[in-house]
Amino acid sequence: MKYLTLKKNKPFILSAFSGVLLTLTFPEYNLEFLGWIAWIPLFYAMEDSSPQRAAFLGFLTGMVFFNCGLSWINNTLINYGGLHWVLSFGALGLLSAYLSFFIALFCYLLRRVCASNRIHFFLFAPVLWVSLEYLRSTHSKYGFSWLGLGYSQFQNLPVIQPAEWTGVYGVSWIILFFNSGVYLSWKCWREQNTKKWELKTGWRILSVTLLIFAIWLVYGSQRLAHFSKNPNQKIKIGLIQGNVEQFMKWDPIYQNLVINKYRDLTLKAAQKKPDLIIWPETATPFYFEENPNETDLIRNLVREIQIPLLFGSPHRKKIKNEKIYFNSAYLLSESGETLSRYDKIHLVPFGEFVPFRKILFFIEKLVVMIGDFGRGTEAIVMENEGIKAGVSICYEIIFPDLIRQAVKNGANFLVNITNDAWFGKSAASYQHMSMGALRAVENRVPIVRAANTGISGAIEATGKLKDETKLFVEGFRVTQISPAQSGNTFYSLNGDVFSWLCIFLTVLLGFVLRKQI
Repeated sequence: MKYLTLKKNKPFILSAFSGVLLTLTFPEYNLEFLGWIAWIPLFYAMEDSSPQRAAFLGFLTGMVFFNCGLSWINNTLINYGGLHWVLSFGALGLLSAYLSFFIALFCYLLRRVCASNRIHFFLFAPVLWVSLEYLRSTHSKYGFSWLGLGYSQFQNLPVIQPAEWTGVYGVSWIILFFNSGVYLSWKCWREQNTKKWELKTGWRILSVTLLIFAIWLVYGSQRLAHFSKNPNQKIKIGLIQGNVEQFMKWDPIYQNLVINKYRDLTLKAAQKKPDLIIWPETATPFYFEENPNETDLIRNLVREIQIPLLFGSPHRKKIKNEKIYFNSAYLLSESGETLSRYDKIHLVPFGEFVPFRKILFFIEKLVVMIGDFGRGTEAIVMENEGIKAGVSICYEIIFPDLIRQAVKNGANFLVNITNDAWFGKSAASYQHMSMGALRAVENRVPIVRAANTGISGAIEATGKLKDETKLFVEGFRVTQISPAQSGNTFYSLNGDVFSWLCIFLTVLLGFVLRKQI
């Protein structure tokens, strides 16, 4: 009886197991090697199932994966959003269900189009997955690329180097391609006694899989070797990590304490003579250029140290008689002059605006401001004496197409300022940092990151992380980076050509292969 029960539930156990393996692939577990086999249990569970049943199994995998991988959301909603834990878990469940829908659709279409045809599966699965992952990651202002498959390999440097051509979605493709090839080869080997021709098919699939994977790794290794032998001129960047608690940021009682904390850390960093000092997102507990006394304090600090300062500060202005708030970044010259301002373009749902506000009128933003934030319109390049920085604020670093715009506009390195205090001591801060590694490779520019509570640090153009701080500690880092000297990558110039090619092939193969069954 127990055997029959186990056999009956085996597909569900295998599907859940794939969800567990995918979770372990990402930070802070960082068992990225599991990504190369994580899909195999789900593929096995789907064997001989109907498309509808395959969709359910895929949904189960997704629910395990996303509920575990995004569990940090509960900390944010409960501790900072004031949401009851029951509602918090409900919100996480709804988000996980939405994201799991894409895995369910992947499994449904895979069975619908390919049925039991090995070659069809081998051709269709990788391009189908990239198409769906791209669509869920870039869908207007509600796109959410968190836990995209390619990010799991951020520490596997040879694997992520081809992203300069394909973007992170190419890394997702090679992972699905490898999983599919290994699974199909093993499946053919299992059935060789009943179908002799299956063994030959299995060897062919395995050979192609290993050949493509080897070419991918060789390219990646050669690119790593190239960058290690050709270092560009270095500049020094000071990164300030204030570790200011959320309740202190906008309480007038703590305003002087916060300002003095950043001043003291900046003076210490200035002793190492960096070329630029960076503060985190909304570092100033006031509206820069609106509060004259506090604004003069910042300008005088910059004049004192004679080092340019890039920092986050809220900004507001009247548009059509309505006061609009912006999450902004400013660059000051050595003389304290405002050189440029960048307004955040891609806002955080429920953090900086409430989607579907008329329906969700009972939900307030996490950020303490009146009304929704305004949106910037341009990927500004901040320039001072040859330093050309493209700036992103917080969440924006997870959007490849947005980040590449600044590089295309002439930035030779990227700056990400953020406040990850919302995440607490969870995997989220590590997941957030890991996505920056792919942005560096896609555009072949280094990235420096200043975070209020961490992780602050630098990312080389190869995606290698260095000089990272620990979470929830006050301090600073002075790190060296090598700004790009000339040229852009295929990805920074042309964007997601590879993803659109996968979408085209998905439609074409879906039509052609379905007709052949």
